Amino acid sequence: MTPTKEKPPVDEREKKDVLDHIEDFIENRIEKNIKKGIEDLEKFVKEELLKRGHKRGDEPGPLSYIEAFLDDPKVATVMPSSKFVIERVTKMIDWSATKTIVEFGPAEGVITQRLLELLPKDGRLVGIELNDKFVAALKKIKDPRLHVVHGSVLDIEEHLRPLDIGKADVIISGIPFSFLKPVQRHQLLHKIDDRLRPGGRFIGYQVTTHLVPLMKYHFEDVDVQFEIRNIPPHFVFTGFKAK
Repeated sequence: MTPTKEKPPVDEREKKDVLDHIEDFIENRIEKNIKKGIEDLEKFVKEELLKRGHKRGDEPGPLSYIEAFLDDPKVATVMPSSKFVIERVTKMIDWSATKTIVEFGPAEGVITQRLLELLPKDGRLVGIELNDKFVAALKKIKDPRLHVVHGSVLDIEEHLRPLDIGKADVIISGIPFSFLKPVQRHQLLHKIDDRLRPGGRFIGYQVTTHLVPLMKYHFEDVDVQFEIRNIPPHFVFTGFKAK
């Protein structure tokens, strides 16, 4: 009887090549359709606001979020996260072992406020936001545990150093990674991994799946969920750092 030959192990370089090819496929084939849909949505929203005679700054709330979406290409979605996305994000946090959270792109703070409700009294939450209007809105949240930072998440080390933040238990991201250059995506995930404690978690919510191969490259285990009850529907990804 001829012995079965074992397949040679796949080295890390080959694994990385496969992940890069998957990322390129998603970016070139899938994201183009997503971006086209967002462009059509932007056009529709502008037309609807114009029909109703809406002017910049007329009303707070959902319309102010829409204005930020139209004014700032770095704003990922046209509406704040729904309660269903918020629930999926917060359920992925181990609250028995979480005191320090860093949130990327908190926008007007709909997830931020829920995090503060669940965070222990001696906890800390750092929100890093680039949009001026959203920073102003976040600073209206009166909670001593919340530290609002105006800047880019790519400079996470510089933002956390003055706050004497060591390793975070959880890092949450609502920023559109698709707006970053491919090398910046890897660099940011490397920084995220470095800033998390052993056993910590990175939770990202996005409109596309392009984060999946990236996260599987950087994290030991990755959980993927889909929430259709949001505008637009979102994927929620959780990367678990090895203990």
